[in-house]
Amino acid sequence: MRRAAPAAAGLWLASVGVAVAVAAPLGAGPRGAGPPERAAIAADTPAQLAALPASALLLMAQGSGRILFARDANEELPIASTTKLMTTYVTLQHEPLSARLVEQPYAAGVGESLAPVPPGAQLSVPDMLRAMLLPSGNNVAYSLSVDVGGSESNFIAMMNAAAAKLHLGRTHYTTPIGLDTPGDNYSTAADLARLTRVLMRRPIVREIVDQPSARLADGIVVDNRNDLVGAYPWIVGVKTGSTADALECMVAAASLGGVRLIAVVLGAPTDPVRDDDTLALLRYGLSLYRTSQVAVAGAVYATVPVVGRPRPARLVAERSFSVALARTSTLHAALLVPSHLRGPIPAGTVEGSIVVTENGRAIKSIPLVTAARVPAPRPPVQAALFSGRFAWLAGGGGLTAIVLGCSLLLMRRRSTRCAMGMQR
Repeated sequence: MRRAAPAAAGLWLASVGVAVAVAAPLGAGPRGAGPPERAAIAADTPAQLAALPASALLLMAQGSGRILFARDANEELPIASTTKLMTTYVTLQHEPLSARLVEQPYAAGVGESLAPVPPGAQLSVPDMLRAMLLPSGNNVAYSLSVDVGGSESNFIAMMNAAAAKLHLGRTHYTTPIGLDTPGDNYSTAADLARLTRVLMRRPIVREIVDQPSARLADGIVVDNRNDLVGAYPWIVGVKTGSTADALECMVAAASLGGVRLIAVVLGAPTDPVRDDDTLALLRYGLSLYRTSQVAVAGAVYATVPVVGRPRPARLVAERSFSVALARTSTLHAALLVPSHLRGPIPAGTVEGSIVVTENGRAIKSIPLVTAARVPAPRPPVQAALFSGRFAWLAGGGGLTAIVLGCSLLLMRRRSTRCAMGMQR
């Protein structure tokens, strides 16, 4: 039978930040379950964010998709090379990572961003994506459209079909690159955030966009045009863009202490303004969350009586667990352990759990396992002998022996006195 353990069994509730309660290991004082919380990040207020100079802004919680801040986020705007995010999505939907693609000849215009990949070079899909996303190689984006779609026009049709499938209702593509095509190639900050959220579920995308630079298999080195990646360890991507019509654009991602965010800035007047607006959004988002350590692997969280044995069994957390939650949320961790254990039970056996709830909704269960082998009850023979001796004493045998002992002692004293009288 399972029961919620009482306070004496290791349940400790304490306020952590704003209305947060967690379980602590036995013997640990307040906040003793893990490292100190992530320091609060100085951040602008929503009113200050609303006054930022970019044309459109959006901040999203990556895990839940919840919008944390938005201004003109549904306005259809030119998006420059953030278009290449959809080029990435379509490529990954239709090509295995093991495929090798051929770089196609490309007639570049003046001032276009190119990757140093020569025509005819054969690269894996991951390397092609690195060469497109990091330096924003227009030549590679065009090459992918031909290699994957058969032709640029067919690939563009695939991009628009993907946008419809992903319910990006205010997005339309006329290029796989992002060059200005007035009135035709556009999206919104909200749609770009939704697309990025889907892309960031792919490990290969997360790995690529978090690199300040990368060396391709043939030795070519490409540098990331997103200068925030590398400068801020908690910024982990994603894509910049810049054209005369779109101005400066940025889709950025942050990850810190379990908090993952996506920020979109469209239509910033300059690179520094784009970067500042992005940092302001992400800092604000990070300030809304707090990280709490709920369990530490190997820490003792409960002791449970063992049938037939004097020493209780210790239950330890099987693994560590920390959670990032909004400062306005309530986190509660409760121990669920059996009223007793009967051995033999091997060490490492799951015999309880820490049940974690956020605002009353269960979000995690951390197993509690036996820290050592739990022995079986005493052997029947030993138990019978012990019980028999006790029963004999309790049933009067002990009293008879005590009385007899007293009588013998009195008789010995009386005999001694008689002997002494005779000697006198």
